Amino acid sequence: MLLRSAANTHVGMRRQANEDRYAIAPELGLYLVADGMGGHNAGQIASQLASEAAIRAIDALQDASASLAERLRHAVACANREIFTAAQAKPEFSGMGTTFVGMLFGGDRLALAHVGDSRAYLLRHGRLCGLTDDHSIVGELLRRQEISEVDAREHPHRHVLTRALGVRPRAEPDLAEMTPQEGDVLILCSDGLTTHVGDREIAERLGDEEDLEIAAGGLVDAANRAGGLDNITVVLVRYESDE
Repeated sequence: MLLRSAANTHVGMRRQANEDRYAIAPELGLYLVADGMGGHNAGQIASQLASEAAIRAIDALQDASASLAERLRHAVACANREIFTAAQAKPEFSGMGTTFVGMLFGGDRLALAHVGDSRAYLLRHGRLCGLTDDHSIVGELLRRQEISEVDAREHPHRHVLTRALGVRPRAEPDLAEMTPQEGDVLILCSDGLTTHVGDREIAERLGDEEDLEIAAGGLVDAANRAGGLDNITVVLVRYESDE
């Protein structure tokens, strides 16, 4: 099978800097999005450190016997350690952190790891399915059915995370493995997209557009037209036959 991918990122309509980072490393089978947080540009540094550390960690394990999920777990641990160490070394970086959502493909399988409220989706036969649960206060309230989806969109603590990379010595990602099918589209994105663009619109835009570059740009444009309150990043990966 063959992986085709595209990505798009934008600062949004309200922010001065883009603290999102993404990585596309097809030679490693690695795709990720990180959404940084922290003042004085520390969010940009945290997301960049996470991206670079994850790539190095996966590259170092190419000949290892570890499963795809264990490789991603190691990559997350390495990223967390780098950010935490940098934050301890410089007072201006204190408290910085980042979300992380990444996929690692190998053979006929893929693994998924995530920390925070950046998300992964699967589009299969026109149906969009969420693959991650937000590590946030609002995410916890939704899982307990204490608030509705409508309430969640306006909740004053909707951006408060319960897990992030770099804020503690250790970070525990949610991990999963699955077998993709021909035609599947995997979506990785920061919350700058999902704050403004609902699941139905994501599915419709991806279903109506074969060109992944155009589709990624269209999703970012839709988020900006709806307000663009945050940085917006989208990575798309399609699993295709190589014939």
